[in-house]
Amino acid sequence: MSDTEKLSALSAVSNGASVSPIGKAKYRVGNDTVHVRFCSSSAAASDKYKFNINPNTLSADYELWVCGSATTYYLMPVSVMRDIYDNPNTYEDRHHPGIKVVSVDAASHTVTYAVGGVHLSLSSYFGGKL
Repeated sequence: MSDTEKLSALSAVSNGASVSPIGKAKYRVGNDTVHVRFCSSSAAASDKYKFNINPNTLSADYELWVCGSATTYYLMPVSVMRDIYDNPNTYEDRHHPGIKVVSVDAASHTVTYAVGGVHLSLSSYFGGKL
């Protein structure tokens, strides 16, 4: 199901441009490279989603987070991901050094990513198009 949701979200952001896979979790959309992540809904917290930022993320032009279904997604330029990743207080994955962990609240369109509850509004990236 996650592949179907990813492809549906990619189609939504593409504005009719061609979409083709170019590697693990990356797609060429027109002239841009988009790194795509999908997180399914949890019964315990239906509006909360966990994503990670890794070196593969940072090698794309855009990051696309699909939250539960293709109707709820955020398309962000990689510069936003780099700012989060480079923050010295960003949460690091305990088992995978170099991978940063974030939490998206789709109800409030925010991502929390660093010690002390540092967060960023994702409102301007919700439902984005290339």
